[in-house]
This record gives sequence, C-alpha cells and structure tokens, in this order.
Amino acid sequence: MDGQKVWNNILSSLKTQVSSSTFKTWFSGSFVLDFQKKPDKNLLIVAFKNNFLREQVETRYLPLISQITQKTEGANIEVIFVVSSKQDDLKVTKKEPIFTGIPLQHSFKTHAVQMIDPNHTFENFVIGPSNNLAFLAAKQVATNPGGSYNPLLFYGSTGVGKTHLLQAISNEILNKTIESKILYATCEKFTNDYIESLGNRTCASFRSKYRQVDLLLLDDIQFLSGKESTQDEFFHTLDELSLSGRQVICASDRHPKELTRIKERLTSRFMGGLVADIGLPDLEMKMAILKAKCQEKNIELDDDVVAYVAQSSTGGAREIEGCLVSVLTLMKLSPGKLTIEDIKKAVFKGNLDSTSKLTPGSIVSAVCKHFKISSQDLRSPSRRASLVFARQVLMYLLRKQLGFSFGQIGEMVGGRDHSTVIHNVEKIEKTISQNQVKKDEVLRVQLIAEKGDGSK
Repeated sequence: MDGQKVWNNILSSLKTQVSSSTFKTWFSGSFVLDFQKKPDKNLLIVAFKNNFLREQVETRYLPLISQITQKTEGANIEVIFVVSSKQDDLKVTKKEPIFTGIPLQHSFKTHAVQMIDPNHTFENFVIGPSNNLAFLAAKQVATNPGGSYNPLLFYGSTGVGKTHLLQAISNEILNKTIESKILYATCEKFTNDYIESLGNRTCASFRSKYRQVDLLLLDDIQFLSGKESTQDEFFHTLDELSLSGRQVICASDRHPKELTRIKERLTSRFMGGLVADIGLPDLEMKMAILKAKCQEKNIELDDDVVAYVAQSSTGGAREIEGCLVSVLTLMKLSPGKLTIEDIKKAVFKGNLDSTSKLTPGSIVSAVCKHFKISSQDLRSPSRRASLVFARQVLMYLLRKQLGFSFGQIGEMVGGRDHSTVIHNVEKIEKTISQNQVKKDEVLRVQLIAEKGDGSK
C-alpha cells in the first residue's frame, strides 16, 4: 500500500470526526511527501504548504490522527508533518529541519554541499581530555541545531579535529532530518564568493546562498583577519541566521580574542555563543587514535610500534595519521617483520631524537632554571613580579610550542582558570612584540628547553 493511499484512508476517517470547514481549512492542501518502510515502523511524511498549517495540525489534531492511524492502518505507522511545496519542494526557503530520529541515508530531499566528507562522523572521532568539551557541544548542537550554543566556535592548532567535528555535525543532521539545508565552506571560499559577487553585481545571489540555510559551517575563520568588508558581510550573515534560530558553527586556529585585525563586534558575537578549545592529544589519546585508524583499515600493529609512533608524533590527529600511513607503506615494502629501528630510520629518518626535545617537563625545567625558581613557585598563588613573568613565559611556551589547551595549561600552573591563562598569554605576546630584551629572554628559555638541559 503506498503512502498516499494510507493518508487518504486516514483523511476519510478524519472527515467524519471534524466539521467540513475545519477539514477544508487544515487538510485540503496536504499531501504525502514520502513513505518509508522500515522493519519495525513505517514512516509516513505528510507535507503542508507553510509552517503555520503544520504547527496547527500538529498541535490540534496529531493525537486524533494517531488514534485513527492505529485503528485503520495498524500501530506500525508513524505520521510526521513537514513543510514543503507540492510544485517544487526543493525551492522552499525558511523551513525548519524536521528531526525524525530515523536515519534517512541522505534523502534526495536533503540539501548539502558536496565538500562534506561522509566518513567524518561522531562514531570515528576519538574522544579525550583535550577535546571532550568540544565533542559534547557538537553532539548537543547536532541534536538541537539553533537551540543551544549559537554560534558555536571550535579552535585549536592544525590537525586536531576541528574540521572532523564540523562535518560530523553535518552528517548527523543529514541522517536525521528531512529537507535540512546545510552549507559547509572554508573562509577562503566565503571570501572569494563575496568578492566575485561584488565584481559581477550578484550580491543578492551571494546572500541567498549563505543566508537561506538551516546550518552554516565556516572553517578557518582566522583568514577573515584584515578583510573588513568581508567581516561586515559575515557579521550580517551570522546575525540573520542566529536571530532566526538557524545554526552557525565556525572553526579557527586561535581563540577569538587572539585573532588579530578582527572587528570587535564580530569577536563579541563569537564570545556570545560557546567557544570550545581542542588541544593536542596526550600519549594515551594518540595511541587510541592510531588503534582506531588501524581498525578502520583492518590492520594490526604491535603495541610497541603503536606506542613508538604515538611518542614520536608531536602534532594532532592529522600528523598521527600521516605517520601511520608511512609505517603501513613501509610494512608493504619490507619482506620481514618491522622493528622499531626500521621505522625510526625509514619513516622518521632518525631525526626525531636529534631535533627539538620540547615537552611540558622540559619547558617547566627550563623556566625554573632560567628564573632560578622551583616548580612549586610556578604553581603557588604568589603574585611576586618575577614569578608572574615566569608563569607568563611558561604559559606562552606551552601554548605556542606545544599547542596545549588553555584548560590544560591552567591545571599545570596551579589550577588557574581559562580566562586567566588567556590573559597571561596575551600579555606576554604584547610584551615580546614591544620589548626586544624580553623577546630574547623568552627565546633563551625556549632554547634551554629544546636542549633538554634544564634542571628538574
């Protein structure tokens, strides 16, 4: 039995229970948009021409329709109401994503840009202390777009998973909504489209593209720096979408307060939502990422190889995956079983042990040696001027050289909060940009840390 026939049977019963004027007012323009047969429950998707009709029918008559459906068609059919135009359901704007809770496998009625990678999902995103907040926020937004954390901004160094989370949100929504319109773009794409619209006098078309969506995801927004007119255009786009309850999610390599040459009102809009830090993974998380990647490729690596690759990779998930690809390539080319020495010579070319030895411990030791203080002094509440500067140097190097999150840095220096760490990093950046003597001093501390000869 097709969907329209099911709906006609429901309407026939409904017509006997409401007045003719009521029936004509609320149901005359309805039609079946889709009928999906599932093993446990069939989904009947009924469309109305505007949101007012949909809301009124859902509020007033859904319980009655559910009773009729159960009597006439059985309990295995669920009726869901959406907004659509019968003539051309793809041209409707200002429609809300309708969550069904049932995966639709990228229904043909769903709009999405081709740049979204279907392999970037929540299921294959490895969670750890450095990204837990960002992951939870992403899940919340995917469940209730526009309802919480709007705008949402992820920030962190290259390769830590910002783009993965952006696209995981997209894929989650695509698989649970009908007629959702999603646009993922890089900041470079947004800027180029805007410049092209100015040259071709197609600004209306540009604004329609970016403002008539349910979800806008903009990657690498640090490249808005210095582009004043593009910032203005994005500010108005952000305003229009968020004020109408539609979701905006961005990603940056820095905290909004660290972005230079960005207008204050745009920074303020970012700070008005949720700003979530994604730091570099720790050793355990690196090993978890490697094992997850091996599982995806149906390949097994010895635990000692996994541990060595994890210890040797100093960056984020992208760098770790690159190292893994090199190891797997070497495995294919080698006749026997690989040893750690083989991997070290062929993949890492023996340079890892001779290059920078920067670690959290080496930086702490270098700061203590240079300023002639103890690690307990760094964690203490003392506000002595020499200690304050030493702490600022420590925070700055942990952030800039190791990419630690502000939360992680705060824990290392006595449990200081996120905003205190941001303030201190900004303070030292300003100081070394204006004072060459202080800049040289920070560089000397870094060199001590790289040589690894700081005192404990």
